[in-house]
Amino acid sequence: MKHLQINRLKGALVGILLSGITTLSVSAQSADGPKGMYKLKEIVQQDGKHVEADFLQYKYCLDNYTFTLGRSFPRTGIHSFNLGISNPDGKPLTYTGELSKTENKGIQTFATSDSTFTERWFNDRSDFNPRLFPFQTNIDEIYERVDSSDAMQQAMNLLQMKLGDKTHPLYGVWKLRGMQTKGTATSQYWVVPDKGERYTIFGSNNAAIVVPHPNFPKAQMNCFFTPCNYLKDNVIDCDGQAMIIHWFDDETISITRLADDGRPFVTIWDRCGLPQNVQQVFGTDVPQMTKDVSRYMVQDFVAQYGQQPDSIQKAFETFDFAIDANERNNAIFPVLMRNGFADEYKAMKDSLFARLMRAEISVDEAVGRYVYWFYKDFDRHTNCNAASFRKLQSETLVDYRKHIAKYAPEPVGCKVNDDTYLLRLPSCMGEVPTWDWLTAKAEEFKQSDCKNLILDLRGNGGGSDQYSLLFTSFMGSTGFSRDDYHFFRNSFENRRILKMWRENWDNAENDSVYADAFRSDEGSLITWRYWQKGTQEYEPLVRKAAIIVDNMSASAAESPVYFVRIHNGSRAKVYGKERTMGCDKTGNCNYIPLPHSNIILTYPMTVYGTFEETCKERNPGHKPDVIIPLPYPEQLTDNIDSWVLWVAKKM
Repeated sequence: MKHLQINRLKGALVGILLSGITTLSVSAQSADGPKGMYKLKEIVQQDGKHVEADFLQYKYCLDNYTFTLGRSFPRTGIHSFNLGISNPDGKPLTYTGELSKTENKGIQTFATSDSTFTERWFNDRSDFNPRLFPFQTNIDEIYERVDSSDAMQQAMNLLQMKLGDKTHPLYGVWKLRGMQTKGTATSQYWVVPDKGERYTIFGSNNAAIVVPHPNFPKAQMNCFFTPCNYLKDNVIDCDGQAMIIHWFDDETISITRLADDGRPFVTIWDRCGLPQNVQQVFGTDVPQMTKDVSRYMVQDFVAQYGQQPDSIQKAFETFDFAIDANERNNAIFPVLMRNGFADEYKAMKDSLFARLMRAEISVDEAVGRYVYWFYKDFDRHTNCNAASFRKLQSETLVDYRKHIAKYAPEPVGCKVNDDTYLLRLPSCMGEVPTWDWLTAKAEEFKQSDCKNLILDLRGNGGGSDQYSLLFTSFMGSTGFSRDDYHFFRNSFENRRILKMWRENWDNAENDSVYADAFRSDEGSLITWRYWQKGTQEYEPLVRKAAIIVDNMSASAAESPVYFVRIHNGSRAKVYGKERTMGCDKTGNCNYIPLPHSNIILTYPMTVYGTFEETCKERNPGHKPDVIIPLPYPEQLTDNIDSWVLWVAKKM
């Protein structure tokens, strides 16, 4: 787009004379002067000769300003043009009446009909175009009012931010950050700024490229106006050239077009209002960009780290991208920052960055250790597949294969004794077991006359709460013992996932959260679900209940523990040796691949209100109510093992 702007802004740029600050008035004649947009219809010389101008010229008449707009004739096929905005003369256009046809009376302005007026001026300036403007004679310029479909009126509408109905996410003003030097549309790093400020305004069917002057309106501001067709959210046709849009978020995009040599030319743009001096002239008030983009600029990188090889540049981008993705999207991040962990977090992040840039650690280790800080002490849904992370993870969790000869839990639903029923649920993913199998076992339990129920969740890595809470609901005996909330982290990426869910599943809850997201601040936590104290009461189907867990019980397999503790009182107890994994305070994970690597960052988009309290303990997961004193069983498959027998006896 840079070459496009430069080429189009070359040529005959005609001054637009301004004089005052106002908004557009209704196009109509008044007693004081014309109002609205008028186009030069013809020139009448002092001797009465009518001549046709070889240029297009307009008068844009406002209450306190007069614009003189000019451009060359449109090219065949594509209706695009250049225009310039130059120093105002400080005067609105007012009627003087017809003073003289032959004498030099200065500027004479008078109405000739309801839709036309004449501006007469005496050419004593020079003999610069005798065919049109004979020297030392009066020249009459006849102007006729135009309607809103005229291209020049549409151009002025863009500058006044009258963009039409907002039907495309591109609508608005975008400031050029610079050229992406690697030619990579999906990266906003390694950007070289343009020599001056440049903006693009996208409207309903057109666009304007604006190159403002810092001293505007006393100095000229150049513009280029062109039709713009919005083919998709990420494809536009501007000035007859296809351009691809990549959305980094709602506020930053890349625009890719083919350069003259056939290579992709990528520029980065940030949503931003025009400079204040320009907005003051046109009566607009669009916020300026406030975010710091220095981390993405080549000169800032070189200033901080010096010239670095490509490998270090890629490592920098990978690690910085991971940090940015986590900070923007992870639901637990704002909770941790407001609960006293900000300084520790910053020190950890800065230390890893410094070591990475000194080539003391690899990018795999930097990302792995960064993510592990969240994983170890706060939330096990926050993780990644970096080799260094997997090693740290293995040192944190219990490897039951080292303690149990065959650790491969399988679905089981049967009586342990006359009073106790066992349901072993090794997964909540819906495959092993299936929902049909689970509901059939629920009916079997109801017909069994068993008064005690054991729910065995060892080895269950999670899935859907619908599976884990089916049997758990048989244990409930009260409503919620406290208010509880589930929050959604509002971000561009998370809204993208939520939008996809809405398109695939009919869910009023998703629709409501999605609507709330657009009314809420970026990065905020908005209510996903709310449970009021005393609601959702259950009729218990058991006399006593037990839930057996281990360190592999995660996410949906941890929900039953929270359920019985908030719904139950003493009717159900949790048995085991170790805490559960620690994924229960968050949910709805998303996955983001990191650039220049095979690393995938996993993070939760939602967080429960109780995380505000439990994060301070720095010990994820639920602790069992009863520690089983037995050694690990010899095997855990589809058998009734020693732990189940011990728990059944304790019940």
